Amino acid sequence: MFLVRRICKTERTNVWKVAGLLRNICNAYEEKGRKHATVYIGGFGTPASEITVCAEWEQETIEANRTPNVPSKVLECNGIMQPLLSSYDIEFYEIATEEKLTERGVY
Repeated sequence: MFLVRRICKTERTNVWKVAGLLRNICNAYEEKGRKHATVYIGGFGTPASEITVCAEWEQETIEANRTPNVPSKVLECNGIMQPLLSSYDIEFYEIATEEKLTERGVY
């Protein structure tokens, strides 16, 4: 199991628009079967060193997302969102499940 986090860095004036676009992107993938993503904002109404909008979800495996599998709504929203961002990063984390910990003899 993996946790995937998409991180959008933006300006304060764009934060809610970016959040809406990122939610639309997540919705399009969820309609194709991906698990529900949580979209959240850092640094707008909470202390943070940068203004970010993030989406986070879990998935069983990590595989390349080939262009034919990308919903058209994602391409549309990305086209609108990209000029509003200073960076658009993705992070992957392996979740330390009880099963994995047991397999490795540490639980």
